[in-house]
Amino acid sequence: MFASLAWKIILMPQDYLTLEIIKMKRKLISLIVLSLLAFTTLSLIPAAAADKPVVVVHLKGSLEADYQLRALMNTSWIEWKVVYEDLSASDLSGASMLFMILGDSSQVYTADELSAVDSWFTGGKTIYVAADSDYGTDHLRQYQANAVLEKIGSKIRIDDCSTEDATSNGGAPYRVLGISDNVASEFEYLVAGVTRGLFHGPAIVVGYDGGNYVDLSENSVDDVYVIMTTSSDGIVVDNNEPTPNVMVAGTEGEFPVMVLEKKDGNTIIVTGDAPFGQYMGLYGPEMLRADRYGADANPQQGMYLVENILRYATSFGDVIRTQETAIASYEAEIAGLEDDVDDLDEEVNLLESEVSTLESDVSALESDKTGLEADVAAAQSSASTMQLAAVAALIIGVVVGYFVGPMIKKE
Repeated sequence: MFASLAWKIILMPQDYLTLEIIKMKRKLISLIVLSLLAFTTLSLIPAAAADKPVVVVHLKGSLEADYQLRALMNTSWIEWKVVYEDLSASDLSGASMLFMILGDSSQVYTADELSAVDSWFTGGKTIYVAADSDYGTDHLRQYQANAVLEKIGSKIRIDDCSTEDATSNGGAPYRVLGISDNVASEFEYLVAGVTRGLFHGPAIVVGYDGGNYVDLSENSVDDVYVIMTTSSDGIVVDNNEPTPNVMVAGTEGEFPVMVLEKKDGNTIIVTGDAPFGQYMGLYGPEMLRADRYGADANPQQGMYLVENILRYATSFGDVIRTQETAIASYEAEIAGLEDDVDDLDEEVNLLESEVSTLESDVSALESDKTGLEADVAAAQSSASTMQLAAVAALIIGVVVGYFVGPMIKKE
């Protein structure tokens, strides 16, 4: 027993060292992960591209670009291509992003156009499909937007209705200033610097899953993300037949006016109104009506929202997608590290138990030592007493011999 205990006592400093090393490892795991993420982010900052990304605007039915589109086309890092007639595969060659906006609500997308779009929409592309309200002939744009979304297999649709907002607006309920408060956390960067943006007489964007329309203000659809909504004072308005598929006229709530879908590495953005090319678009309406949308009236940041989307779809889209892949990889590594931490925790608990046992053994040894010291003291005391008795006996013997011996001789 004592030999085994001695070995434990000798090894105990090493156990304490192991404990400290494990604790240090646990603290360093978080630092390692953060360092990896920081390094990856820095390494993914793109160098200046030699070729500009191509963005196609299909403004079907218009004769020319309106003031808002012309202002947007001043974005010098993009090569712009505007198509006013039927869209062809050659128009889409090399394009990273496509805006589909009907300048004339009476226009219809042909089967050839839809096929060209569907064939192009692969390999990390972004398509922006704009609709309109169901007021007057504007509702015709809703059908065409849905035709595009159906062709590319989207889980997003436009419902047969509009939305108005009693509080977040540009001076009238139908001039909806959509808010970014309800943006999906995965795409918060798209609304960086954006609190509100104009959706002038917008349709409500809904989901479409398994043949069923889905109210995205109440339910979710896989891979579909809400970006902008009305305020809580939004209301469903039904101006024309047919009745909405899922929304109910008169219902109040925060209704989506911009929704994004991720599909096979591509991005679909659908809005209830256009960013440009229609009556009053999302991009910089203050340039046309500062009295309604300027900083001193009803401030909004639709310009930033459109530019953020452009960056995502072109120069920074690949970087973001690469980062998302890297993050997923690091999340897997983190999960592995967490498993290692769990294993280390078990080892720490085992070592702490062994240390506790060692401490108990040391206490027992100290108790044994105290007992031995007491026994030794008692033995020493007993030995001293015996020595004194022996000496006394010897003295007595000598004395007796001294006196008794002569007496025996006399007799």
